[in-house]
Amino acid sequence: MQAAISVHHTFGESFSMKRLFFVFAVALMATVTFQPALATKEFGEHFKKFYADDSKNEEFKKLVAEAKCNVCHIDGENKKKHNPFGETLKAGGLLKKTFADMIKKEPDKARKEIEEILKKAEEKKATGADKTFVERIKAGLLPGGDTKGKQSIEKLISFNAPAAEFVELFDGKSTDGWKINENSKSWSIVDGCIVCQGERSHIFYVGDKKPFKNFHFKVDVKTMPNSNAGIYFHTAFQDEGWPKKGFECQVNNSYKGDPRRTSSLYSVKDVLEAAAKDNEWYTQEIIVQGKQVTLKVNGKTLVEYNEPSDQEAGKDFERKLGEGTFALQAHDPGSKVSFKNLMVKRLD
Repeated sequence: MQAAISVHHTFGESFSMKRLFFVFAVALMATVTFQPALATKEFGEHFKKFYADDSKNEEFKKLVAEAKCNVCHIDGENKKKHNPFGETLKAGGLLKKTFADMIKKEPDKARKEIEEILKKAEEKKATGADKTFVERIKAGLLPGGDTKGKQSIEKLISFNAPAAEFVELFDGKSTDGWKINENSKSWSIVDGCIVCQGERSHIFYVGDKKPFKNFHFKVDVKTMPNSNAGIYFHTAFQDEGWPKKGFECQVNNSYKGDPRRTSSLYSVKDVLEAAAKDNEWYTQEIIVQGKQVTLKVNGKTLVEYNEPSDQEAGKDFERKLGEGTFALQAHDPGSKVSFKNLMVKRLD
């Protein structure tokens, strides 16, 4: 009987020690994982306070609320992976080991340091971006990337990834990679340029590089007096007629039959004063990132359009962001326009 009691006591003691060790290990793991989470939570609260609470942009407030930790992280990825904004905060000291302790022991000091890190990050840009993080915020965009659909966060290129390069879509001597629909005689290649003059026609890029979703497109354009043309994006080849899919960037510096001038996002956000002159080359840029479209002439921004999350496609012309290709427009026999140096850089 005594022996049995001794065995039971030894077994019970061993079991208790194992359980105690297990409880201690769990507690230790909880402490280790809790601290970074605590630091991240504090940053999230400060970001909301700094940028969202006083914002008059209700859509931006919703984005921040829905994004939560994905203001800094990449949705669907391991939380050790940060988007460009998160990488910048990380470089500024977001994840240093002493931060969580500081938040608990010296909260006022920690808050000031968080403010300093946020301020330092404001003026920086992601690789290849044309806006600083604070400029994105002021435009109602999440600093680390745009949204896909209503609120979910897109996967982003790593902050340290090399910037994409511009590639040429036109070889300067042929229509290889392009396809004309109706009235093929409206198009010619002259001195390294694609030139349009004739009955209504469109030439679509059908090369291997399509489709395009997020991109930076640029082209040099020269219009003759009283000429009209267009540059389509997010479009698709069709046999005839005005392209129904995608958007048109207007080409028109003096055409009398239409008041919408060069760099208008046609019938969506129009420009009524010419930003360029006939008989002179100008550079048109089209930038699409998420739900934002930016149109520039000679480096000057003329249009910034943020597509509403509930935007529906139109019946006759969709004018809704998605993906697709580019097309150039020959508008009428009286219009003559030249295009050269057609280049694009992917942003996704």
